[in-house]
Amino acid sequence: MTGTPEQAALPSYDEPFRPERSPFLWLLEREVLRFLTIWRYSVIGPVLSTVLFVIVFGSALGGHVDTVDGVSYGRFIVPGLLAQAIVNVGFFNGTTSLFEARRDRYIHDVFASPLRWWEINAALVGGGVARGAVVGTGVVAVALPLTGGGSVARPFVLLFGTLGVLLVAAQVGVIAGSLAKSLDHVYSMESILLLPLGFLGGVFYSVHQLPPLWDVLSHLDPVFWLVQVERIGFLGQGDVGAVWALLTVWSLAAALSAWSASLFAGGRLKP
Repeated sequence: MTGTPEQAALPSYDEPFRPERSPFLWLLEREVLRFLTIWRYSVIGPVLSTVLFVIVFGSALGGHVDTVDGVSYGRFIVPGLLAQAIVNVGFFNGTTSLFEARRDRYIHDVFASPLRWWEINAALVGGGVARGAVVGTGVVAVALPLTGGGSVARPFVLLFGTLGVLLVAAQVGVIAGSLAKSLDHVYSMESILLLPLGFLGGVFYSVHQLPPLWDVLSHLDPVFWLVQVERIGFLGQGDVGAVWALLTVWSLAAALSAWSASLFAGGRLKP
């Protein structure tokens, strides 16, 4: 029997299943839509708070501060504030997404899917990178006109440096989200580690203005290198050389990526 024409039109069960889209792209889309659906808080909020720093420090105090390395104070702080904004949103994107998945236990459903562990890791990191890129673009678009604009001094350094900063920020968020045991832990990491490192990383000043001891200690602050690579890209110079800044930022990105991968590959994500 050959069956009815309707049955003959049905696909054979022997044919392998082919999804319309890669499961990785589905998960990445979820991570991106997750912050885009609340764009007023996830995008506009960080951009607005950063621009307020530019207005208060750059405009209100800029008239009372001498130029730094030949540029106005307002323009000087924009690259550092950009790096700080990217780090903040990357941290919160990863921590809230992964912590909520662990707390609500639906991370087990993701691991039970056809997705490989590295695809899950890459999608979570990709969401943080996308959010950092959107917020960073907004910060630059608003802050540069407020501080007199100006061209980018070293586009290559800015491009590859910013890619490294985005990756570092996203991986920090994923690692923190995998380690946090409660929302208190998330906010404690932000207030005890992230904020002090940001303010001591040379966002608002050149570390050459510090006493020798603090100058040396600043170089041990990872945020310092993120700030420097952005500052060199925009202004053409910083407290360190461009090669050292790029090498350090991408070394941080590689080290954090290895740590993050070990957490996913080793199955150490716990509710």
